[in-house]
Amino acid sequence: MKIADLVSKYEENFWDFSGVKKEGIHKIGKYPATMVAPMQYELLSILVSNNKSFRTLLDPFMGSGTSLIEGHNLDLNVFGIDINPYAVLLGEVKTHRYNEDTLYEMNERITKKLYSSNYVYEIHDFPNIHKWFREDIIKSLSKIRAIILEEENRWIRKFLWVCLSEVIYSHSNDRTSTFKLHIKPEKEIAAIRNNCLEVFEKTIKNNQEFLIKDTNPIATIYSGDSSKVLKKFADESIDIICTSPPYGDNATTVTYGQASILFLKWINFKDLLGDQNLISNYSKIDSVSLGGNSSKNDLPNIKIAQKYISRLSESKRSKVIKFISDYYDVTAQLARILSVGGYLLFTVGNRRVDGIVQPLDKITKEIFLEMGLKEEKIFTRNILSKKMPSKISNVKNKGAVNSMNKETILIFKKEK
Repeated sequence: MKIADLVSKYEENFWDFSGVKKEGIHKIGKYPATMVAPMQYELLSILVSNNKSFRTLLDPFMGSGTSLIEGHNLDLNVFGIDINPYAVLLGEVKTHRYNEDTLYEMNERITKKLYSSNYVYEIHDFPNIHKWFREDIIKSLSKIRAIILEEENRWIRKFLWVCLSEVIYSHSNDRTSTFKLHIKPEKEIAAIRNNCLEVFEKTIKNNQEFLIKDTNPIATIYSGDSSKVLKKFADESIDIICTSPPYGDNATTVTYGQASILFLKWINFKDLLGDQNLISNYSKIDSVSLGGNSSKNDLPNIKIAQKYISRLSESKRSKVIKFISDYYDVTAQLARILSVGGYLLFTVGNRRVDGIVQPLDKITKEIFLEMGLKEEKIFTRNILSKKMPSKISNVKNKGAVNSMNKETILIFKKEK
């Protein structure tokens, strides 16, 4: 049966997944604008059940690792890439096989140290730490950090860093209602309850229940720029490419880097994959992400993109050109490594630039067709459960812009 027919058998509003909340291992960690796990599972199930020989899945912009987990659930060997060291950490922890006895022993050690009044530890420091954390909370988080550093097992430390990130999320001075770093009002900062130790202990116990403890397919995760990492992949080596790519340069869309930088400032970088320079300032990760620091000024010959850019003001064109140029280059790599008979499954959104909707769905379709891929199915869904603020960046003379409320799913096949 054709993929288009299999997808169309579902009711139209089925793909909205109204009321769906994160479950199981997807609840671990804090990451913005994550994919809807049940939707990705359902779509991947259709592809896998229709193609019994499929063995591999890649997400070149893996974020919190949603597609990797769902690929694992379908017995696929999964590959993930992300430039954000915190996203890579999440992907590693979520796809690693943990030993129950090791976790139990860890719990005993951690609990004993947390509540020891004689435990000696060093107070952690980094530039602007007092801007983002209250003094007493710095002390509590420093104690937790010191306890984690004493753990000999690197994978246990990785798990504990993720747990610490959840404590940081709820105890920092950052106003978490937006993706960008913004200080809370003084009254709200003063009202933060310092129960860091108790929350950390509870978070460990809750999260370890979701960790993988049985045999799973292979997971290979890379830290870095997708356009560079993808060159390591052999031609026609991946059966399914499932991703939700950036909808524009991170600095002006979803600032994934800013949303995770406070976590990274506390984590020992020796336990992370990636370039330590990425945490040198609070916006570095976003500035080097897709379309961020690209020097390209030549727009690919994509008619829809050219028409769109011609409508933008001169001051807005450069960033959009750089993003689409980088996006095109990555997509070309993906088409190269996709196996014959394999599928590209993209979930994209149309952001606004200069108050004008950027038709990333139509741009993506034109790029895919140019690369000789065959359209199988394109449909839209309402964004109901993806955490997105109702208002995002301000546009000059127009005020705050409404965030997107729909996504487009594009399924394309490589036939030769």
